[in-house]
Amino acid sequence: MSVSMCITRALEISRRPRQQWGEAIAALPEACPHQNVCTGGIGCRARLADYLRVQFKAQVRREQMAKGLAR
Repeated sequence: MSVSMCITRALEISRRPRQQWGEAIAALPEACPHQNVCTGGIGCRARLADYLRVQFKAQVRREQMAKGLAR
């Protein structure tokens, strides 16, 4: 997938509850099915897992800040 295609899939996954992210990531193809236009270089599953890992940490941090638990 081109990076824009990967990001679109990541955004779709990020709209789900975080508890479902792992299952959605596991369902992604490991290798990009669009090798002729892929600009990601590491495969769909790995790229989206990396992206969503950062998003997960950011969401948890925002929730902690909203509750006054963050430092």
